[in-house]
Amino acid sequence: MAKIAVVGGGVSGSLFALIMQNKGHDVTLYDIKDNYFKPCGDVVPNVYSPPFPWSVKFRIKNFAFYLDGKRVYDVSYRTTKWISIDKSGWINSMRREIKNQVIGNVKPGNDYDYVIDAKGPYDMDRDVVYTTRAMIRVEDFNDEAILEFDSRYTGFYWIFPDSENVYNVGAGFLENKNSKALLMDYLAKKFRSFSLEDVRGAPISIGKAGNKSWRIGESRGLVFPMSGEGIRPSSISAEIAAKAIDREKDFNSYMSKNLETIERRIEIQRTLLNIYVRTKLPLRRMLFNTFFKNDILIDSFLEDKLDINGISESLRLIKDGGIIR
Repeated sequence: MAKIAVVGGGVSGSLFALIMQNKGHDVTLYDIKDNYFKPCGDVVPNVYSPPFPWSVKFRIKNFAFYLDGKRVYDVSYRTTKWISIDKSGWINSMRREIKNQVIGNVKPGNDYDYVIDAKGPYDMDRDVVYTTRAMIRVEDFNDEAILEFDSRYTGFYWIFPDSENVYNVGAGFLENKNSKALLMDYLAKKFRSFSLEDVRGAPISIGKAGNKSWRIGESRGLVFPMSGEGIRPSSISAEIAAKAIDREKDFNSYMSKNLETIERRIEIQRTLLNIYVRTKLPLRRMLFNTFFKNDILIDSFLEDKLDINGISESLRLIKDGGIIR
């Protein structure tokens, strides 16, 4: 039995801590708060299920893409492509099961066999984008997920169905840290009437973490920078970390080997993002228009698999009639 400290009770930290506790290890979770909440889009591609199930609030099959205010592409799938989950509820349900917790700005002592860093982007040792998310209630509800790009900026607005008559609407742009002001203006333009239920902001990693040793989840930089999705890679990293310790493997080598595909796909997105940032406006629009004409690239983007294997999977899906239109 190992004595383990986990610093950070978010997606990866809570999942890893509960897995290891259930395997009989002595686990203590450290977090500054006793209740988790970090706002984001709360959607996950429907290709992964965690060992402790999350609550699915909405199943998304229909998507629309906008560029500079114009609808340029839409697609409908035969089966669920994304799911909207109760992320906070899922994490807090796991945290309630973890027996040993230290709440507050407290660091683990030196008496642990392992100290796992799962505290997200908050060391600020990488580039981040500042996002703001609003939960709104509307009467005129649509089951479409919308991603709206502004070619002047790097990032996007989103409108995701969260539950019946409720949208998760957000904004995040690299060039503008005041995402709340951008979001409130976007809401006013996009919706004739709505009830604002909650507004919160948080940084999301888009750059490499300064250090990966003994890190899991977003602390390790496991967020897809083009989509901002980090729930699935963070969860997968927690499962891999649990296997590394339980099987007495060299932790950092085992993590690097088993996260190779995810980290390669993240690095591809970082490269594409860096190219976009340096591109002038007319070429940006041309790149967008090329992207939106390609069903295969869109599908690969929606599941964050913009590499050869991922694109091949998307090609097979489309050939097999996975898209309705």
